[in-house]
Amino acid sequence: MKKKAKSQHIKFHGFHILYYAVLTLFAICVVLPFFWLVMTSLDHFDSYSLPFPPRLLPQEPSLFNYEMALKNVPILSYLLNTFILVILCVLLDVVVATLSGFCISKGRFPGRRFVLLFILSNMMVPFEIKLMPIYNIIKDIGLSNNFFGVILPGVMTNAMFIFFIKQFCDNLPSDLYEAGVIDGASKFRIYAQIFLPLMGPVVATLVVLDVVNVWNDLLWPMIVLTDVDLSTIQLGLVRYNTGANGQVHAGIQTALSVLSVLPLGIIFCFMQKYIVQSIAASGLKQ
Repeated sequence: MKKKAKSQHIKFHGFHILYYAVLTLFAICVVLPFFWLVMTSLDHFDSYSLPFPPRLLPQEPSLFNYEMALKNVPILSYLLNTFILVILCVLLDVVVATLSGFCISKGRFPGRRFVLLFILSNMMVPFEIKLMPIYNIIKDIGLSNNFFGVILPGVMTNAMFIFFIKQFCDNLPSDLYEAGVIDGASKFRIYAQIFLPLMGPVVATLVVLDVVNVWNDLLWPMIVLTDVDLSTIQLGLVRYNTGANGQVHAGIQTALSVLSVLPLGIIFCFMQKYIVQSIAASGLKQ
């Protein structure tokens, strides 16, 4: 019996070693491109093209690429525009998604399921098909070359966040809503003081997803924001990469790419625990 238990114990540890070895291998495959990007941005080379063959460690470590990027490209202005856009978009998305999801989940009104079906049907239509009608509306109301022209279509058509909040509210006890009604609280007060505080983890997840979507969005801002001074970070990178004479320095490109990704990495590091909490909280039952 002791020998059998010992062999099972060895197999148990052997499986875990293999398990973590495979996970480590996948983690290296994910991290390696970003590591190469950072190391290349710290490498001082005179040619406009990247060194070949590629090297993982800089041959001549230097901040030259970052100095040239900050000197020749208004990267700080692009980042400021993107931060403003992200903050406005996240605030409006959180308000609209939480209110809509709460009303559809806990509200009792005729056609509630039809409203949910209508919202979800919006997810089935690719944005490229809706692009021209939305652009004509934005242009007609005078919001072209305006941050709100970028924000409003996403807020009005983001069915995924509404469905996400609705599913979360479905798992919250309905007794909370009934208790608020018995105490004489208005529906908005029940939403703001009872349900919204409980949505903390799922709202944090929504914020992370929304920040990533807005930060990486290129197509819609490129159409609406034709003014160079209003360019987001993605528009700025595209305009630099095209170049006035068709030739750009690869080292500066890598430095700009690192600067554009760095804020997202910092935000994710601080918010990732809330994503796990929202997944755990979704198992709450009445």
